Amino acid sequence: MRICFVSPEYVTEPNFSGGLANYLGRVSVALAERGHDVHVMTRAKENGTIDYRGVTVHRVLPVWDKHFFFDHIDPLVPRQYYGVYQDIKAAWCLSRRWKQISRKEKFDLVQVANVSSVGLFFKKEKRVPVVTRLSSYRPVWDKIAGVKETKGVRARWKLEKRAIKGTRWIYGPTRYVAKFVEDDYKVKVKVVETPFFSEEPSPDPSLYNETCAGSDYALFFGRMTQMKGVHILAQALPAVLRAVPDLKMVFVGPDAKAPDGKPMSEWISAQLKTADPDGSEKLADRVMVLGSTRHDRLYPLIENARVVVLPSLVDNLPNTCLESMGVNRVVVATTGSCFEALIDDGKSGFLVEPGNPEALSKAIIRAWQLSPEERDKMGGFAHQRIAKLHPDHAIPELLDYYALVQKEFKAR
Repeated sequence: MRICFVSPEYVTEPNFSGGLANYLGRVSVALAERGHDVHVMTRAKENGTIDYRGVTVHRVLPVWDKHFFFDHIDPLVPRQYYGVYQDIKAAWCLSRRWKQISRKEKFDLVQVANVSSVGLFFKKEKRVPVVTRLSSYRPVWDKIAGVKETKGVRARWKLEKRAIKGTRWIYGPTRYVAKFVEDDYKVKVKVVETPFFSEEPSPDPSLYNETCAGSDYALFFGRMTQMKGVHILAQALPAVLRAVPDLKMVFVGPDAKAPDGKPMSEWISAQLKTADPDGSEKLADRVMVLGSTRHDRLYPLIENARVVVLPSLVDNLPNTCLESMGVNRVVVATTGSCFEALIDDGKSGFLVEPGNPEALSKAIIRAWQLSPEERDKMGGFAHQRIAKLHPDHAIPELLDYYALVQKEFKAR
C-alpha cells in the first residue's frame, strides 16, 4: 500500500513539539518496515525530500509563492488572527505539495492530522480516500490549558472543525476524544489504538548521570502545561515530600504558562516556598526542573525512575504513558480521560481523580512505598498491556481500518 501522511510536525524537524510527531514517526516507520511505501508531508523550515528509516519525507516551507511576493502580507494580518492565518497558509502549501506529488505517483490513501487543520484543502480530493486522525479536541484542550478564548482562538476552533468535517473517514486512538468530536461535530469516529514501540535504539545517559544517578526519584516529563496537570502536581508536592523523606521530584519538558500567567517552573517554586517559607524543611532542594531535552537523553531518566507521575486533566493516549509503561515503570495517572484504556488501577498502575492535589499526593506516596517485588509485578503488568500495542499486533488493526476505508471509497 502506498500511503501519504500529512502533518504539521514530524520527527525529522528540529522544532517538532511532541506527541503527534512521535506517534507519526513510529507508525510510518512500522509501516515502511512491513513493506509499505510510506510518504510523510510535513511543515518545515525549508523545502526538500529526504529519507527517514525507509519513509520518504517531503519537507514543505509554508510560503505562498517561491518568490515570497504574497508573503509580504504576513505583517498586515491582525495579531489575534495570525495563528489561524498561519494554519491556513501551511494547510494550503501542504495541499499544493500533495497535488504535485500525486500527479506523478498513485496513492492508495491519505491520512491527515486534525492538528493545525492541515487537511483543510483535501475536501475536494476525489482520487483517493482521505482519513483524518484525531490527536485532540481543540476547544477542550485550549480551555483546560488556560488559553484565553479570543476571536482568533475561536476562529482556529472553527477552522479545525471545518477541516475534520471535510473528510468522510475519521478515527482516533481513544473513545474519550472520539466522543467529544462525535457530539460536537455530528460525525462518526472509529477508535483504533496507537501502535507503539521504543524508537530510540541508542540512549544517551549523560543527563541522567549528571542529575539523577544514584538517587531514587519520581518523574514528570512532557509539556509543563495546565492541561498536563503540572500545577496540580506542584500543589501535591509538599505533602509528598514531607511524607517520603527519600523522594526527589524531577520535571523534564518545555516550560509553559501557569494559572497565574507566569512560567510553570516559577509556579512550582512558589508552591514549595509557600509550604516552606523559611526553607527549614529544604523541600525545594529535592525538586529539579531540567527543561527540554532530546529523547535519547530522556530515555535513561524514564527507565530509572521509581515512579512516573502523569496528572493530566485531559489527554489522548499520550506517548509519555506508553513510553513509561513500555519500560515497566509504575505510573500514577488520572481518571476520566484516556488512561483507563491503559491502566488497571492498582494492578498496572494507579489512577486518581484529576485536579485533586490531595488524591494525587496519596497515590504518589502509595506508589513510592511499594516493595521492590510489588513494583516489579506492577511494572510487568504495565509492560504486558503496552505489548498489545506493538506494531505486530496494532498495525494489522490499522491496516484493516484502511482496507475498510478503501472498500467504502470504491463503493461510493
